[in-house]
Amino acid sequence: MDYRKDVDFSGWNASHWSLFVSIMVGFFMWGVIASIAPLFYPSVNAVWFLVVPILAQLAGDLGISALSDFKLGRRGTFFLTMGLYGTGSMIIFASSTTASMSIISSSSPLFLILIVLGIVAADMGIEGEVPTALSYASETMPIKLREKMLVILPNFNNVGAMVAALVSYLTYSLSNSYILQLRVLGLLSLVLVGIALFLRRRTPESVRWLIKAGRNNEAKKEIERDFKPTSIVQEKHVNKRVSLAFRFAFLVVISVSQYLTYGLMASTIADYYFKGVTVDLIYLVANVGASLAGFIAAMISSRLGSRTFALFSFVGGTLTMLPILALVTSVIPFTLIAFYILLMANMFFSEFGWAVRTILEPTLMPIKARAFLIGSVRIAPMLSYAASLELTSTFTEVQFVLFNLILWSLGAFASVMWFFKGYDTNLVPIEETSQEVERQGQA
Repeated sequence: MDYRKDVDFSGWNASHWSLFVSIMVGFFMWGVIASIAPLFYPSVNAVWFLVVPILAQLAGDLGISALSDFKLGRRGTFFLTMGLYGTGSMIIFASSTTASMSIISSSSPLFLILIVLGIVAADMGIEGEVPTALSYASETMPIKLREKMLVILPNFNNVGAMVAALVSYLTYSLSNSYILQLRVLGLLSLVLVGIALFLRRRTPESVRWLIKAGRNNEAKKEIERDFKPTSIVQEKHVNKRVSLAFRFAFLVVISVSQYLTYGLMASTIADYYFKGVTVDLIYLVANVGASLAGFIAAMISSRLGSRTFALFSFVGGTLTMLPILALVTSVIPFTLIAFYILLMANMFFSEFGWAVRTILEPTLMPIKARAFLIGSVRIAPMLSYAASLELTSTFTEVQFVLFNLILWSLGAFASVMWFFKGYDTNLVPIEETSQEVERQGQA
């Protein structure tokens, strides 16, 4: 059964729409839920409150991705993750509602424990879904649209974070209440869970995962129902071998660079050096920039080729840190407007770096453990970010920006190495980009 051509050259149909919208809602929900801790941070003002969600995400990242590869499949995993972030959202909404009604005092330890439990459950679910969603999209979307889908879909994480920041900005501006802010975000998350539940009933299972699992009859039924080749595109091929160890190391380095610089510049700098509604505004500006950049990245990534796009993204991000450094050292007079403009420019390249990761993480990893390996790549950035939150809490603004410049430079160095030693993935069958075969049809 030549399942690959059926999937890769399939015309866009209702099943693709269902998968697209389902994954899009999942990433949007990730942006909303992951924003809750940094946006609520000023009312807690303790670094551990930012670290705990990262550890929860790490647990989901590894445990749930392994279940996706070896047991549940891509579609089945979506219902597990939905249960987790649905439960977490319910706890957050219920706790903030009881606090608003003075049933539980917002200053009591019980309230904070409940909020943390809700954030942990929700963050475990959303981060556990990410490696699965990237694997799902890379294995199922038509080859001519694969890179675009791997950029556009994860960009809804930024859109979700932007909406969360806007909601927080408006509710705090009108009420001066972090509890109301939390309650609205919890309600928004619950509504999104309901939308996801409705959408995910129609999504097809990954044919590639079914074949890998030995479930050939089910794969055949999926192909007959959902995948009908309509046009053959001119495929490209990979003519060099790069070890899995080198690919993995490259992805780890760029993920540390991109994950930390986004988190530190989009939210942590606001939490540590600004107060009140300015925290929400900085988070909003950062994610407006990242959201806009995501749609631009989808248009240019395929044209540039994945190696050139990686080089452009991380070198560009490094260069945008220089005027920010000049701003905080007073070489350029500091104003919030200037900071917002430079921050938005930096977030453009941060999103380009994120797009590089979402293209290469699934396409460079083999299907036998694709979701788990994507999750494993993220161990280093998550642990590094958790450590950086503690480390940078004592930094001056200049030290903070210099630290980010070093992190960006690390990613730039890795992208240069990949430019010369790596290969492009655009229009190449995923069996070849993952180096499972040298050319399609050869073992």
